[in-house]
This record gives sequence, structure tokens and C-alpha cells, in this order.
Amino acid sequence: MAKELSLVLIKPDGVELSLTGEIISHLEREDLFLVGTKAVNVTEELAKNHYYEHKDKFFYEGAVEYLMGKYHNFQWVYAFVYYGENACSKIRSIVGNTNPMEREEGKKIITLRQKYGKNVVIRDSRGNEKIVNGHVLIRFENVVHASESNHAEYEVKLWFSPDEILKDFRIYDYEEIMLKDEKGNICKKLKWKKSAMELQKELFK
Repeated sequence: MAKELSLVLIKPDGVELSLTGEIISHLEREDLFLVGTKAVNVTEELAKNHYYEHKDKFFYEGAVEYLMGKYHNFQWVYAFVYYGENACSKIRSIVGNTNPMEREEGKKIITLRQKYGKNVVIRDSRGNEKIVNGHVLIRFENVVHASESNHAEYEVKLWFSPDEILKDFRIYDYEEIMLKDEKGNICKKLKWKKSAMELQKELFK
């Protein structure tokens, strides 16, 4: 079985619902290790890069605004990196499908998104439902994000630098560089040898 890292985000609606403790407790039962954590005020640039694969889709701008906390009282997210065997698939089975209302046939488990997520009708400035190709637009407010295996390295590197992850669990190559701080002092910093932006070009050609 493959050892891997997975990015987990508790989105602004998850923060608003105080789900952090419950989500962590579910993941701890799966023999996963929490190896990086922080609270983040999500910038527009970060949100756009996070959803870069959807940049040409009609819901892209709404997804960016959602991650930035534009629709909720709490305008930050909690970001975690988990490590373990098949971490991505384990976490995604707990988190559930992108659409909170979608259930997998034959499964009795209630996922976090099924339990706490909701679908919100998107409206224009006049309060009218937005319609595209005859369909009312819906925003999935699904409380938590979890990496797919093929995007995990990109997402982890996008949100975390090497020195924000416990040393023994930095499974991607990194290097030490020397920089000057604001006072002109020389300081050491860790950086990924292959950056998130380099991976973005490879993944989303």
C-alpha cells in the first residue's frame, strides 16, 4: 500500500458550523497522522490556484468566492496535511461526494458532506435564480475538501511549505535556500524542488 500525503481543508461553512473537532476525530480513527496544520485567510490567488482545473467552468468564480469565505461569517479555513497508507482514498470515503445530496448506491455510511453539507440556489443581484442551459445553478456548500491522489502533491505544495510539515513526513523532495530577511540578515528557508506552479502546468495542460 502506498504511503501518501493528503490536503484536508475545513471550508468557511465548516468553520462556521464548528466541525473541526468532529472531522479530526473521524480521521484519527483511520490510522492517519496529522503532520501539518494552520489557519489560513484565503487570498483570491490561492483560491484560484486551488480550483485551477475548473477555471473554464461556469461555477469557477463561485467556488473561488466560497473558499474565500464570501458567503459565510467566518472568512478563513483550517488546512491540514495527513499522512498514511492510501490516505487520500481513506479520507475521501469519510468526506463523501462533492455534491452533499449524492449518495453512493449500496453504501449505508453517512459521510461528513451528507451530514453537514447543503446545496444552495445561486441568485443574481435581484434575487432571481440563475439559469444556464435550462438548469438552475446550484452551489455545493460541502464543508470540507480532501485531495484526490493524483492532485495531492500539487495541493499540499500549494498550501504548505516544507518547513510547515513535520520533518519525517516531507515525502516530496525539497532543498534549503538562503534568503535575506527585512533587516538584511541571512536566513535559511526550505522550498520544494518541484513547485506547485510547475506541477500545475503538468497536471492541467
